[in-house]
Amino acid sequence: MIAKNLDIIASSARDAMTRLHNDERGQGMTEYVIILVAIAVVCIAIAVQFGGKIKGLFETADGEIDTVDQNL
Repeated sequence: MIAKNLDIIASSARDAMTRLHNDERGQGMTEYVIILVAIAVVCIAIAVQFGGKIKGLFETADGEIDTVDQNL
């Protein structure tokens, strides 16, 4: 009796693990998240690498705009 119950439980557990292993519903969303994280990492790396240069460009542009405003 106990052996039969253990066999039923083991069979049930195997079936549940097989269903869980074959379930691919979240796969597409996971791939999109991985792509978005990779893009974010690249953007952050670019901002860190070129941040000073970009800041300098904006400051130069701001100064030029102020100069044009004063001349008008």
